[in-house]
Amino acid sequence: MRASWSARTFAGIAVAAASLSSAEPLRIAVASNFQSALAAVEAGFSGDVEASYGSSGLLYAQIVQGRPFDLFLSADAARPQALLDDDRAKAPVTYATGRLVLFVNQGTPGPAWFSGDRRVALANPQTAPYGRAAMETLARLEATPKRVTALNVAQAFHFAASGAADGAFAALAQVVAQNTPAERYWIVPEDLYAPIEQVAVVLDGPNEAAAQAFLDYLGSADARLIIRQAGYR
Repeated sequence: MRASWSARTFAGIAVAAASLSSAEPLRIAVASNFQSALAAVEAGFSGDVEASYGSSGLLYAQIVQGRPFDLFLSADAARPQALLDDDRAKAPVTYATGRLVLFVNQGTPGPAWFSGDRRVALANPQTAPYGRAAMETLARLEATPKRVTALNVAQAFHFAASGAADGAFAALAQVVAQNTPAERYWIVPEDLYAPIEQVAVVLDGPNEAAAQAFLDYLGSADARLIIRQAGYR
């Protein structure tokens, strides 16, 4: 069962975080949609953090192959659960619920946007939860645009922003971070795709205490406010 931060006790977080200042850097594998939010959260944390970003599937594969990470912030629940089942991780926590948007560089975003000859970028649905949510949305809308597959949701957004695609399925957090005008994106109704439940786990290894300290900090009131303001539930 995943922990609830509302039931956690945060006494001692500051002490634990302060103890990281002289320790090894905390190595975090982070789903690319959470990059801007993590940067904001990290600014208030006392400790040295090294973050690596990518799709949840590719980061999971790197963890299984032995890349030394201490904490995994996935964009789904399935891959953290697989690590738990393999006794590679502990302390699962749902740290955010993602929101999907359609960002466009031409036309009016919304279901009717797909009726034209459009090229839409989306993250690889096999490795990226936001890509899977995009495919579910297209299926529900019975839309068949030309698809441009990206490695992750950050690259999908870049394809549209640079003009390599007419639009992209992205995370609400990405358009918020870029101060994107509201007329450039459509917040996809959440009944068009399965919830994007983003789960974090502490990975087995010598730096578990530091990873748990950061995970506890991520659940603090200040960090949760930042996460909400970044575009997550």
